[in-house]
Amino acid sequence: MKSYADIEFYKDSYLLGRAPKIPDAEFPYWVMRASGEIRQRTFGRVDALEDIPEEVRMCCCEVAEKLYLMESAKDENGMVLQSFSNDGESGTYKTDDMSETGIRRGVSRIIRKWLVHTGLMYCGVN
Repeated sequence: MKSYADIEFYKDSYLLGRAPKIPDAEFPYWVMRASGEIRQRTFGRVDALEDIPEEVRMCCCEVAEKLYLMESAKDENGMVLQSFSNDGESGTYKTDDMSETGIRRGVSRIIRKWLVHTGLMYCGVN
């Protein structure tokens, strides 16, 4: 299974000089996961293309960052926690936005944002 972006594209074209959110050593894993998410929602159409469109590569980088950041936010029990501090009181709570369902919705939003106008997400027969 091929990934739709590489570390050079991530740093040079997607980030445009900003600091990477995904460490170099972990990038291959997260870009492969992101590519799988895109592959599923495009019905494998990207794999049939001779060249991967820039929209797909940008989408892949954004999804990889989303997945990495959500995984990084989990505690040792796999719970995604958010911290707060207010007038001397502090605590943590689980947010719906960072639940598994919230993450899936976020990934879907990213994919739609980048690929809705490409025809790659069309559910019908070509």
